[in-house]
Amino acid sequence: MTEFLTSPGFLSPYGTFGADVSSVMAWFFTILFVYGWQQARKGQGQRHHLVTLWGMIAMLAYFTIYYLARGLGALSVEGKEGFGGPDWVYDTIFSPILLIHIIVISLGLVLAIYMIILGYRSSRKDNENRELVIGPLKVSSKTLKRILLVSAGVLGLIAVIRGGPMARIMVWVSCFLIIAIMLILERTIERLLPDGATRHRKIGTFTMVLYVIALITSTATYVMLYYIYPVIET
Repeated sequence: MTEFLTSPGFLSPYGTFGADVSSVMAWFFTILFVYGWQQARKGQGQRHHLVTLWGMIAMLAYFTIYYLARGLGALSVEGKEGFGGPDWVYDTIFSPILLIHIIVISLGLVLAIYMIILGYRSSRKDNENRELVIGPLKVSSKTLKRILLVSAGVLGLIAVIRGGPMARIMVWVSCFLIIAIMLILERTIERLLPDGATRHRKIGTFTMVLYVIALITSTATYVMLYYIYPVIET
């Protein structure tokens, strides 16, 4: 699988097939989510629900399989050896953008799961359309603890099975920490946004902003890696 993903790409003469597919899919999912978000603003709740739900499920499945196949992507594969530009550009421009991308996409994937659950909890289907339900929306402390324990178990098991360098293990640890932080923030969110409909709209908009930032940063790193500063073998 690694050899296939690192074979020559189709967008740049210096790119890899895996990087090109990742770039195309990033654009596809972002455009899909923007479309779904626009449908919600037009009052097309059921269409928004279906587009966003299946889009997020497909995105989670794709990026999980893809990043596992690549050894968690840019964090452990691209590295300095994949950048052909000067050190000052790598240190002051490329690395910060890459770091922002990793943080944003990690948070975005966690929020994708959160928004799928929140979407069901905060809405109801009325005839052919789905509408947000106005009213308090809370999660019990028992449910929060159960989610935390299951997340720790699943991510810990994956980390043990996959093994690999410390950088890869730290990614799994970071994923767990993000989930833990989200669960802790849930209580604060419930106090600040007790109404389920308002919570879904505001957090959904924030998630959309994150996906746009993720697209911008991923495109920027791709352009620098494979167009501006490619590694040219002689």
